[in-house]
Amino acid sequence: ATFVIDSFLGRGLKEVCSSATTLTGTQRIPDAYGALRILATHPKVDPARVALMGFSHGGILTMGASTAWAKETFAPAGRPAFRAFLAFYPWCNIVYPERERISGPVRIHAGELDDWTPAVPCARLAQQLRGSGQDAVVTIYPGAHHSFDNIGHALRHLPNVANGANCAFQVASILGPFPPSSEVAKCLRKGATTAWSPEATEQERRNVRAQLAELLK
Repeated sequence: ATFVIDSFLGRGLKEVCSSATTLTGTQRIPDAYGALRILATHPKVDPARVALMGFSHGGILTMGASTAWAKETFAPAGRPAFRAFLAFYPWCNIVYPERERISGPVRIHAGELDDWTPAVPCARLAQQLRGSGQDAVVTIYPGAHHSFDNIGHALRHLPNVANGANCAFQVASILGPFPPSSEVAKCLRKGATTAWSPEATEQERRNVRAQLAELLK
């Protein structure tokens, strides 16, 4: 079963790609845990076997929701929590203390040629988490761009999107304070490449099925 969360309509938003501050992934974390509380009431859903999956901006949400901080904040005292987290091409360029502890297995899927949400910082994060004994794995798909699993989506350049691929921030908390706009402007640029990769999509589907079978058993 799947449950799709729309974080935009209720906020009067159509997109968040043109401005990085319109809505953050952290601001969407309550959306995910609120949806889980709804799902937990469904008689055909096992609340102990629900995974959170997000793509791009939703991948940022997924990474934030995977922190132990998020579970302790939004699923305290025995409330339903996510069993696993699957993040697809998230932005891993910001470092904060809360991300050093995760509440469940994390599986990151990223494209080698992603020039919007680069794979290397995510690989670095997964390595750091594994180094502290936690379950985090990143799969990088050769020759794949951002949104590589968007079927039929031809290679194109999006000139007006905000791109923080060259940014790298360290903040005191997932809640901030965040760098001033003047500092962000120094590394932020416009434009990014997206493209469907049939090969990466096929491999990703096999990987995800295997990961869900393992993590939700």
